[in-house]
Amino acid sequence: MEYIRELGSEFHEMPAECGGGIKLPRPGTLVFSGRTAIEAVLKKLPAARSVLLPSYCCDSMIVPFRKAAIETRFYDVGWNEGFEIKAEGTADILLWCNYFGFKNEIPAFDGVIIEDITHSFLSEQQYHEKSDYLVASIRKWEPLNCGGYCSVEAGRQLPPKEYIDLKTAAMKLKARYLSSHDAEEKQKYLQMFKESNHWLGEHYSGLSIDPASRAFLDHVDVQAQRRKRRQNAEALYRGLKDKVRFVFQEEEMDCPLFVPVLLPNRDEVRQKLISNQIYCPVHWPRPEGCNSNLYDRELSLICDQRYNEEDMEYQIRVLLASI
Repeated sequence: MEYIRELGSEFHEMPAECGGGIKLPRPGTLVFSGRTAIEAVLKKLPAARSVLLPSYCCDSMIVPFRKAAIETRFYDVGWNEGFEIKAEGTADILLWCNYFGFKNEIPAFDGVIIEDITHSFLSEQQYHEKSDYLVASIRKWEPLNCGGYCSVEAGRQLPPKEYIDLKTAAMKLKARYLSSHDAEEKQKYLQMFKESNHWLGEHYSGLSIDPASRAFLDHVDVQAQRRKRRQNAEALYRGLKDKVRFVFQEEEMDCPLFVPVLLPNRDEVRQKLISNQIYCPVHWPRPEGCNSNLYDRELSLICDQRYNEEDMEYQIRVLLASI
């Protein structure tokens, strides 16, 4: 059957790869989600009373600190003729993120540094040596039921079968839709993803990764994925050079999660892309208390291992027709 040219959104079911698997950057635990990972690290820091968080982040990075009754303060992350991080202020903990798999410098800080390596998990340089603890959400990279990482020992309780069955069924149904063109199937899997993501956000405490997701990670071909992502990103830089403003320079790229660009009419452009079945996320919905100038302008272009240069050319063509 004809393949539907649809880019982005949730991963569909994909066959297991034949690589050597993902190597953890430091000894630790594969857990249910990024929130689970942050929560596990905070249990090692019972005396912590305050944290400096980036003003450009996801609400899921903030929630575990608030649940632990840790005072949250924000340092400036934004764009001003270039990507800028200004970690000023004092606190017990600093949370730092190496954004989008592009190289940026860790701030100087006199305290405990937790590095969120979600965006650099497949990078050659996964983390900074100055960091005391590492956390990550892994399911952004792969077709997993769930997945997080923390550099400490954490709970071993498996996620409930009902959640795993729902997420697995959603990925299977999306895979079928990509060849069936059945609009009813699409509505079904979208609802299933919505339900599974809501459950994940509410019930993450103390859970481990599930066996199927762990097995998939054990056979990931990291080099092939890194190569494919870089090739796709390079195609985007070539095709959009001097036509859009990139958040990072191409030479700063390690292994891109997405290729972030800045658009003055971001929401309008995003809707035009969606109408052409290109689902570029934004990072992120603005959390309470965060004032980065990136929230309203950033668009994350798709470059992952599901796609090839022809797909990138399609994304470029539609984007340029939409701006």
